[in-house]
Amino acid sequence: MLISGNTFLVVGASGVLGAAITRLLTAKGARVLGTATSNESANRIPTEAAVRLLLDLENPASIKVLSDYLVQAENIQGVILAAGRVGFGLASETSTTDSARIAQINYLGQAQLVTELKPLLTRSQPSLVASITGVVAEKSFPGMAAYCASKQALAGWMASVALEWRKDGVQFLDARPGHTETGLATRPMFGTAPAFPAGMSPEHVAQTIVAGIESDAKLLASTDF
Repeated sequence: MLISGNTFLVVGASGVLGAAITRLLTAKGARVLGTATSNESANRIPTEAAVRLLLDLENPASIKVLSDYLVQAENIQGVILAAGRVGFGLASETSTTDSARIAQINYLGQAQLVTELKPLLTRSQPSLVASITGVVAEKSFPGMAAYCASKQALAGWMASVALEWRKDGVQFLDARPGHTETGLATRPMFGTAPAFPAGMSPEHVAQTIVAGIESDAKLLASTDF
């Protein structure tokens, strides 16, 4: 997909990886709309972004407000789902509330957003939805059951919708990088992170994802990073 001259919505542009993707896209001539959860976190969206928007993936009403605005006011060719939270703990020790919250952020909220943006995506040809499900979409790890389930759910949903929307001209990319040094594990929704080995740099992961967008890749496996 051509990046220069196109407009992209980067969900989670205030995060380390989302910010890196935002900078790369703008450096290649794209116009970027970046989202953050709060006014405070919006200050972390790179200045390269043309527009800063608020989006709380835990709040279906917030998702609806943003999607309605975008469908009416914007012409977007790509949506990059770079938002997410992580949680740790044995399945037997993870509460239903924590499991539901992480599923809402990592899967249900993102699925709602993409679904509600379909009118916008289908009138822009070609268009793209890219998710970052991570290596946990390929294999599960102990002590991360709720997190793995939320990401695997998004990966499965994306794979099905890619088939359903193929005739509408919407392309899908699922990126599955391994552990990346974004600092996310130091701010879990619940639990305590294990001792991870050094991860990949956010810049490397962002470059691989943007290259995948340019080459019309449908899947970037963990081994591609």
